Amino acid sequence: MSEPLIWLRGVLAGIGPIRPDLVERYWRWEQEIPTIVGYNRRTPQPLQVTQQILVDGYDRASDHELRFTIYDLTGQEPTPVGIAKVYTDQPRGNGEYVVAMGEGRGRGVGSEATWLVLDYAFHVTNLRCVYLTVLEPNTGAIRAYEKAGFKRQGVRRNSNRWLGETVNEVLMDAIPEEFEGTSLVKQQWFG
Repeated sequence: MSEPLIWLRGVLAGIGPIRPDLVERYWRWEQEIPTIVGYNRRTPQPLQVTQQILVDGYDRASDHELRFTIYDLTGQEPTPVGIAKVYTDQPRGNGEYVVAMGEGRGRGVGSEATWLVLDYAFHVTNLRCVYLTVLEPNTGAIRAYEKAGFKRQGVRRNSNRWLGETVNEVLMDAIPEEFEGTSLVKQQWFG
């Protein structure tokens, strides 16, 4: 594995570009049962689809998607542990956040990485709103998103399925005016 390029470094997590040498790892994270359930997919995704979505099609999608490798920085070396994406609508200045964590769940790495993605989205891409939808029973994800700066905006009732049951979706968003803490984009790159 080559030395990672990490754009933003927090205490626990860092984010950098998508790497072709990690495609199989990205694919494995998206095939884990918690991710399949969280995405509300019904079946695994072939490796070739992950390759096409994350690497091969990036040149066509780069104006419409922010894509990041998430790194755990708590060990001796930065370790890739997930991917994050923001599907942007540039004319409206907003984007939808999606994340898939492999290793590193439950230790704060995902929350900090999500905060770093918001920092990038607000201070590099100049988005005015980043939003997401999460299934209501996924309380761990909701806590992680709230810790990163997302706020609940409402509930879409009986709109999805979770482990065979009909559930609500929680609608959340984050805006730059409520971004908490010092921007690492500003501090690390323009300090």
